[in-house]
Amino acid sequence: MNLFYIQSTIREMSYVASFLENNFIGMTWPGTGDLEETSPEEWKERLRGHYKLEDTELAGVMKDLHAFVHTMQDGDYVIIKDEEWAYVGDLGDYYYDDSLGVEEDFICHRRGVTWLGRMPLEDLNDKVQALIHQTATLTQFEHPVSQAQLDRYVTGVNEPTEEAEGKNSTTYKVDKATIEASLHVMRQALDSEDINIRIRAAEAILQYARS
Repeated sequence: MNLFYIQSTIREMSYVASFLENNFIGMTWPGTGDLEETSPEEWKERLRGHYKLEDTELAGVMKDLHAFVHTMQDGDYVIIKDEEWAYVGDLGDYYYDDSLGVEEDFICHRRGVTWLGRMPLEDLNDKVQALIHQTATLTQFEHPVSQAQLDRYVTGVNEPTEEAEGKNSTTYKVDKATIEASLHVMRQALDSEDINIRIRAAEAILQYARS
């Protein structure tokens, strides 16, 4: 089993709420199509043609995509974070979803995740702190997973309260206040003068609505 950290803020837009609510993590670069059905050489040609990447940047994107599709495995662990919390999940299989479109910033390359628990950022040990402060899109933990010391936080998905069970309410993987705050930020972003920010906010809200 391996542990990975993946960035959840893409071009200044946080996708933490969407990842948690929709049980996935993801990367952009939708112009490649489903990567399980094509060879790395085909990936390279599609990326080069669709995004006009320079060789150095192209090599970095290829490395990230290869790790996301092939190095990550069903049953590995992944961490994402917001400003206060880190969230750990059990990875599922890779899949490609372009149902919302194939705009440049849309997250089409995905892996399902079963979220297992969350922990305050300050409680993470030095090795995991080093991991989550990497600037790369996707980083693998360079130590045995046991050295991450996450066991006490991996408790399974949150259990519903008795009141929630009585009302058949949704069990949230983050508290409702955080979800509402995140939605408020995304609604404000819809009024941004930057068209790219408005598009990303609309995508995140649509993804939340589909959950």
